[in-house]
Amino acid sequence: MMKKSPLPVQTIRGSDKQVCAKEGLVKLLRWHFGYADFRGTQLDAIQAVLSGRDCFCLMPTGAGKSMCYQIPALAKPGIVLVVSPLIALMENQVMALKGKGIAAEYLSSTQTSDVKNKIHEDLDSGKPSVRLLYVTPELISTLGFMSKLTKIYTRGLLNLIAIDEAHCISSWGHDFRPSYRKLSSLRSRLPDVPILALTATAVPKVQQDVMESLCLQNPLVLKSSFNRPNIYYEVRYKDLLVDAYADLSDLLKSYGDVCGIVYCLERTTCDDLSAHLSKSGISCAAYHAGLNNKVRTSVLDNWISSKIQVVVATVAFGY
Repeated sequence: MMKKSPLPVQTIRGSDKQVCAKEGLVKLLRWHFGYADFRGTQLDAIQAVLSGRDCFCLMPTGAGKSMCYQIPALAKPGIVLVVSPLIALMENQVMALKGKGIAAEYLSSTQTSDVKNKIHEDLDSGKPSVRLLYVTPELISTLGFMSKLTKIYTRGLLNLIAIDEAHCISSWGHDFRPSYRKLSSLRSRLPDVPILALTATAVPKVQQDVMESLCLQNPLVLKSSFNRPNIYYEVRYKDLLVDAYADLSDLLKSYGDVCGIVYCLERTTCDDLSAHLSKSGISCAAYHAGLNNKVRTSVLDNWISSKIQVVVATVAFGY
């Protein structure tokens, strides 16, 4: 099978008006991702950041938030920096982008020194090949990486900073991450670079806190409905069940050969539940930060390729 070549950036390079034109952006979307048109507020967010404007985007899970920064990375020469708290999610997105012929990389503690060095060498070169660089908020807060980021900025190569799971910066949110607070310095250190804040879960108080904490300047605020008619919710009271393990096992088996995720709040619960489900004949494995990198990668790869049916994970696994 022939590998699809990247659509030349030059096709829509030019003035801000040309770069933001819907026709060129849809062309990129169709060529690289195979979608006929943008959904919801995707195009509004993309055109805002390409024109240099900050944007706050509240969009439900599954609505395509990643497209809001992946398309801008293809529309203009330079680098889009993506901040994400979930290493598993970064790995998945980078793998998918590379499969489409898009130059993407991620930097995290799980990588070998050789891989990190190659990425840093590319960033230090006159014309970096990477278009999307995924990093953790913890890395952003280090002096070494911030210094490198500043150099990239002074060379005019930093086009956009996309902050995924932006609600993590708010102490009013359900998933506050202290490392996210340090992202507030990005505006002063890297002025004139548009910031795109993305989240699927933020009440009005958290929304305002996110925009103020990131020092967004006159941002375009986009909000989509949380309602997802394709999702079915059911509450079962564990204390009323004769055997909670058997009930969950029967439920999973009733769906047939479908991959799923069971979320637990603690690592030990993940291990315990995974063991019980395995004894019930369900192909599954635990996934959490207590496992070494090799095991986590193996579990993730096996689940993505459907070699195992169920992953029992902590909420940090991401959606």
